[in-house]
Amino acid sequence: MSYLELTNIHKAFGTSVAVENFNLSVEQGEFISFLGPSGCGKTTTLRMIAGFEIPTSGYITINSNDLTYLPPNKRNVGMVFQSYALFPNMTVAENIGYGLKIAGKNKSEIATRVEEMLALIHLEDYGKRYPFQLSGGQQQRVALARALAFQPQVLLLDEPLSALDAKIRVELRMEIRRIQQTLGITTIYVTHDQEEALSLSDRIVVMSQGKMEQVGTPSEIYNFPATEFVAKFVGQINLIPVDAHEPEEGLVKVGSQVVRTAKYEILDNKPLRLAVRPEELNPGHLDGANNLSGKVDSITYLGSIVRIRVDVEGHPFSLDVFNERKLNMPVVGEQFQVNFPVDACWIL
Repeated sequence: MSYLELTNIHKAFGTSVAVENFNLSVEQGEFISFLGPSGCGKTTTLRMIAGFEIPTSGYITINSNDLTYLPPNKRNVGMVFQSYALFPNMTVAENIGYGLKIAGKNKSEIATRVEEMLALIHLEDYGKRYPFQLSGGQQQRVALARALAFQPQVLLLDEPLSALDAKIRVELRMEIRRIQQTLGITTIYVTHDQEEALSLSDRIVVMSQGKMEQVGTPSEIYNFPATEFVAKFVGQINLIPVDAHEPEEGLVKVGSQVVRTAKYEILDNKPLRLAVRPEELNPGHLDGANNLSGKVDSITYLGSIVRIRVDVEGHPFSLDVFNERKLNMPVVGEQFQVNFPVDACWIL
């Protein structure tokens, strides 16, 4: 049996269903991200693990112990909020040691544990400061240390980096992963930021409208999306309507041009879409690959990459090329050829 189990979880608020048919098994020490847009049920699921919400049906266990109806203070679970939620009238050390004090630990034990936590978050000299004297990133580190101080069985993080600027977010997510791996603590992380989920997680749960769309490793989620929603939500992707040509041979048509992909089936006359990531496309013609011809529609500079959009008989294909100072760019309106490997595309 897995360490953390969510079985047949269903949560409704009146007639509104927030989460349904949610089943997840988490191994001890795993880092799991709940990824999805606002309102998809990811935070509600996190709050049910924490005990702030009770499932309408289903049950939750940690290490084989049923926690479904236990109040938050009876669960050995640590939680870090988006808003830090530090006590402004307490020093950093007092904030970190607060949970231990409530639990009745003696002063020397609290002091030792606080020193360990300050070292873990690299804020050894900040114990006597107050929250208002810290940057946002430092405050979030303190919130993380407070959640870890009493050695919880599971760590829950609810969009902890969304209030920080981009550079600090990148630095702090690396710190979160370092701390999680150092402690080996089972962690559930809620985010709507695909880059965070892909860079941090052992596995990702992609959610939409209260349901699980797909569960898998970052590589599986990105490279082998199970649904159109996952393909569109995680990363950039070209989803092009195509006509069936020879399904047994994996052939489809983009306008009058033929593309080869894996063998596919036509189900109930449902429309077919060709899926291919922008980074899989290359400029020019290549023998043995799929080759398409069109006109350059737009060119967008995105820092390290340049996105070229090509109109192929009314169908927009975007390809990404690495930016460099001597990059020879096409001109909007000119004829342009693109190619991509047969195994880089698939049919949805």
